[in-house]
Amino acid sequence: MQSTTTSQSEGVGKRAVRGTFWSFLSYTSGRLVTFVTTLILARLLAPAEFGVIAYCTLVIAYLDLLNNFGVGHALIARRDRLEEAQNAAFVVSIGSSVFLYAGAWIAAPSIAVFFNEPQVTPLLRVLSLGLLLVGIGTVPMAMLQRDLRFKAYLLPGIVRNIIKAVVAISMAWQGFGVWSLVVSELVNKVLEVIIPWLIVRWRPTRAFDPQVMREMLGYGVHIMGVSLVGSFMVNVDYLLVGRLLGAAALGYYTMAFRIPELVIRSVSQIVSTVAFPVLAHTQSDPAKTHDMYFAYLRYMALVTFPAGVGLALLSPALVQVFFAEVWRPMTAPMQFIAIASAFSIVSYLSGIIYNAIGRPDLTFKLSLAKLPIVVLVLSIGTFWNITGVAAGHVALTLVCMALDLVMIRRVTGVRLMGVWHAVRPALLGAGVMAAVVGALDAMLTGAPIVQLAALPPIGALVYLGTIWIAGREMFLEARSVLRGSLARG
Repeated sequence: MQSTTTSQSEGVGKRAVRGTFWSFLSYTSGRLVTFVTTLILARLLAPAEFGVIAYCTLVIAYLDLLNNFGVGHALIARRDRLEEAQNAAFVVSIGSSVFLYAGAWIAAPSIAVFFNEPQVTPLLRVLSLGLLLVGIGTVPMAMLQRDLRFKAYLLPGIVRNIIKAVVAISMAWQGFGVWSLVVSELVNKVLEVIIPWLIVRWRPTRAFDPQVMREMLGYGVHIMGVSLVGSFMVNVDYLLVGRLLGAAALGYYTMAFRIPELVIRSVSQIVSTVAFPVLAHTQSDPAKTHDMYFAYLRYMALVTFPAGVGLALLSPALVQVFFAEVWRPMTAPMQFIAIASAFSIVSYLSGIIYNAIGRPDLTFKLSLAKLPIVVLVLSIGTFWNITGVAAGHVALTLVCMALDLVMIRRVTGVRLMGVWHAVRPALLGAGVMAAVVGALDAMLTGAPIVQLAALPPIGALVYLGTIWIAGREMFLEARSVLRGSLARG
């Protein structure tokens, strides 16, 4: 019996590494295409145009969280009566998407008045078509994630991102302005729905059980509540900047956030996509759950800590080389956001664990506790323009991290000392790298191209060298796990 359990645990572990690997390739390739596209569009579109579309995407992002009442997450965590669960999720998703699309169409003029931007009305009504598409694609995408079939999505995902980029750039080049962003996003949504349906080849059946639907909605309501509060927390800065500082300021702030998001937060997104179904598999084994949590935390920190510190140091040179002079105000906000994004992974991973063990209510309660703190800090930050708002994120990251660590220790028994041991190598390496790269950066002031060419490889060597000296066994362990998990047979 013990050997069977061990074999199953190893199987989940290998699938986790494979899933992370293929998800990493798919997501980073897409992020690379998006990064290049963003640089090109920043030359073709004005900051205010990015700000106007940000008004609309802010509303769409919030409505998206209501777009299936959390049944997508419920389907990923589900382990029995899957046919009935898939049918229930499909019915809920379609119904909610139609309802939300109608609501967005009706509310668009009022939202335009709130932001004092008339263009919001037609833009939001067209973008809201994506809500219908998301509802159609909820079930097959959840099935892919539940079964950890990330390799199958790799090539189609790359093609989808390339098509989106071509549409956006070509339309912007032809002078369509903000509509180039709208049309390219709708094209992306269409492909995002079609691809999972082609891969999974699932079709709804007549198998239906009201009890299963109630169970799915019961789980999903907690997820939806967490997502709504969490989304407000994540987007309240956009709301404050857009409402109080205007479309141009929101355009700068959106772009300042986009680069760290592409470079750093993509790691969190990758791990979230894989970690949730993996931890859901191990939820009956607390010891295995703890091991997986520390492993994810260790390797996420090894990537995000140096990426955040390095991006903060190189932001002035990056903006100077790749963006037009008009984008210079985004530099300081980008530096603060890079640091905050790097260290927010501790809180991010804690939320995944609560959902995976069937306790999304804990994330919801914590989110409610954090909400007034977030609103207060970011509201105060607006007095110092977008730089003050971005600096507020650093303070909030530290506060939220402390709250999450206290809660996760009480609920799951995860040792705080274990968290420290997991992140210590990355913290040490990032600190040494910051000292060396910061000194060299000061010496090379005025030569941004040289800074971007020389400092990243030097920083990587210093960081890896520090990690090797401080804990070379981690390299050997990671290499062994990666080789064993990706090997055929």
